[in-house]
Amino acid sequence: MKIAIVNTWAISKKAVGGTERFVMDLAKTFANSGNEVDVYMFSGKTHKEDEVNYININIFNMVGEADEYIVQEAFGNFETDKSYLKLAEKLEQKIDMKRYDFIQLNSLLFLEAWKDKKRVFTIHTNPFEYTLAWGEKSFKKVIDIMKKYKNDDNTKFVTPSKFYANEYKKLTGCKINFIPHAIDKSRLKTDKSEYEICKQYNINKDKIKIIVPQRLEPNQKQPQLLLDACSLMNNEEKSKIEIIYTGLDKQYEKFVDTLKEKANENNINIKIIRFDYMSEAYKIANICVLPSKSESFGYSALESLSLGIYTILNDIPTFNELTVGNDYNYLFKNNKNELKDLLIETIKNKVYTERKTPSEKWQKKYDINMFEKSYINMIK
Repeated sequence: MKIAIVNTWAISKKAVGGTERFVMDLAKTFANSGNEVDVYMFSGKTHKEDEVNYININIFNMVGEADEYIVQEAFGNFETDKSYLKLAEKLEQKIDMKRYDFIQLNSLLFLEAWKDKKRVFTIHTNPFEYTLAWGEKSFKKVIDIMKKYKNDDNTKFVTPSKFYANEYKKLTGCKINFIPHAIDKSRLKTDKSEYEICKQYNINKDKIKIIVPQRLEPNQKQPQLLLDACSLMNNEEKSKIEIIYTGLDKQYEKFVDTLKEKANENNINIKIIRFDYMSEAYKIANICVLPSKSESFGYSALESLSLGIYTILNDIPTFNELTVGNDYNYLFKNNKNELKDLLIETIKNKVYTERKTPSEKWQKKYDINMFEKSYINMIK
């Protein structure tokens, strides 16, 4: 089959966003099964990787990488049909979909594009996140548009979370398919040693390295919550750790100074690093902490748990789903005191010192080949 994938953001192996990593893994798996795969991006570098063509359609005629602010400036606030139709018209001018058997789409902003083609929308944005990014009026509009395709045989919807599949079904009346994300584990490996990585990025190899493998977005991802928790530690406890934030995308650079100031005021060692590859961050991680207030799935959590890293997660629906059958994690209830106590206990008991391979049953739930077959079977 010939498959097109459309994604708003630029994609490369250096990407920190979960959606971008999802696209890479899905595209590679499609290609490994003998399909011809083209991935279209709003910006970024055109290249070929793992037999997949990544194509920059340069929708904004710009140098560099697009973000949500540029999308909004170009097409409006998506509170009316006009924004969706304007974007659809632009996309259909840029990409000729005639030769493809089906399209996999990674944003509900594309709802009015290529309506005569077989298309699958993977919903990476839950209601809270969509409202946070685009506002309540825009969310109401996107739900209204989804309802139009309730009985459309060409249009399928997928969520990676059973919880949010049910939520979107209640809101739209549409059938929402549940397919949990999977990962290409080879992408999470590196030949570099811990010593080499620490030397390259000027990381203290003797401290306990707490990795936060997600974007620095403050309202949904809450990177500051970890600092709030560590601020409650005594100086001896603080001296043992180094917090390493990995999600330095351009649109979140303005939050860096706030994090650094809080860390300096409270005598906490932090680094904010855009690693060449996320595999390097995971290689040196003693503990991964994901303090998100909300996640539509939790790609970074899946990566960390798959690698057997001791993982501390906020107690939210999607993280609860991910941790079923995987015991090397701890859920805390969005509370800095509870997170602080948990970190102290983890460090004191040295729980983090040994990585534990997840059970075969848990790994099977997120098997990459079963993941690809679920998408193909849904189209067939």
